[in-house]
Amino acid sequence: MKYKFQSSAKFLAIASITLLWLFTAGGCGSSKVAAPEPGFDENLARLNRSARIAYDNGQLEQAANLYRQALDRAYLRDDQDAIIDARYNLAVCMLGLRSYDRALESVRQAKSELVRDNHRISADILLLEASILFRAGEPDEAWLITDRILTESGKPSGALKNKTHFLRGLISDQRGDTAQLGRELNALSKSSDSGMQADRQELTGRLAMAEGRLDEAIEAFDDVVRLRREKLDYAEMSHSLALGADACHRAGKHSAAATRYFRAGRSAAQQDNGQDAKRWLSNAVRSAEQAGDEVLKQEIRTYL
Repeated sequence: MKYKFQSSAKFLAIASITLLWLFTAGGCGSSKVAAPEPGFDENLARLNRSARIAYDNGQLEQAANLYRQALDRAYLRDDQDAIIDARYNLAVCMLGLRSYDRALESVRQAKSELVRDNHRISADILLLEASILFRAGEPDEAWLITDRILTESGKPSGALKNKTHFLRGLISDQRGDTAQLGRELNALSKSSDSGMQADRQELTGRLAMAEGRLDEAIEAFDDVVRLRREKLDYAEMSHSLALGADACHRAGKHSAAATRYFRAGRSAAQQDNGQDAKRWLSNAVRSAEQAGDEVLKQEIRTYL
């Protein structure tokens, strides 16, 4: 079984990791209105539609509340598929809200539902669990799960394998294992999809920065910003701006660093991501001071 947002095709999105790398919007249309299938619950469908709209609009708290209501409805129906969908989607929202304990609890409850019914735990649920563990500061546990995805979980789709290698690349970069980062980059398949291209370019930029090829890193991260924007993945886009700013800072390009930190912080502020917004805007102020750009410095302070 594969679990996802109701009425959508499979993010992933973590992103980074972040959420939309777990999901991609999907759907189909018809000139005729099909009759509901037997057992169709309009209340459950309405909750899932509303939750997805809230999620797409960046209203993660609202989306999480709606998925909790969908979970209650699924329990009322004793509908295992709907229970797992709601648990999975709630975990995604909690990941976006950085509530890692609650995200982990929700995805593991989804796993328990499958185990109780003697179903195999699907690779997309394992990948979500690994992504949460990585963000929660448990990269070793996350790595073990990615091993399981690649060796034990049947034949995961090409997109899911790519997302797994992308996560392993992030873990390798965090560990300072440049050789493994290069291997994970090489394991990514080439694709015309802008999200998959963004993942490849992000690992390319991280590898270049780790090896001191800072101009190449800056160019790669600028590409990632464009590609994430095309996918409407604004959370990861702002992180990519910050990565580019880090590379500019290391290269001594203080004006370019200040501009990118400012753009990252401004975008994060609009996403109600106050923690990252404050950090990136503070970095922007320091870089603007180093660049001697008083005009930009004062504009940044209006956001702080």
